[in-house]
Amino acid sequence: MRRENKKSRSFPKYFIFTEKELISLIVCILLDISEYVVAILLMPVVGDMLDVVGIIACLVMFRWVGIVSFFELVPGADIFPIFIITWLTWYLLKKRSEKEKEERLQKKWI
Repeated sequence: MRRENKKSRSFPKYFIFTEKELISLIVCILLDISEYVVAILLMPVVGDMLDVVGIIACLVMFRWVGIVSFFELVPGADIFPIFIITWLTWYLLKKRSEKEKEERLQKKWI
């Protein structure tokens, strides 16, 4: 019989998303793509309304990390996927804090 190492077949933890993480990523992708697809959203007044809605959504979903989405109000920054960058920042900070909590618990039990 051949034994296989389970670690080599499993996905890294960074590729396993919870429902909240996946839904928030989809919302951020839709907000960023909508600016590229609909040309009228690049106009100053109409586009800024969508940006404000996106900023409010990011602040609600990501709390203080949503501050990163304020870069969307910078003129010419619509080229960059700011909402996706905000999600990525939130996700990486969340995973880092979870890892630190696990390490603290392991040290506590040793």
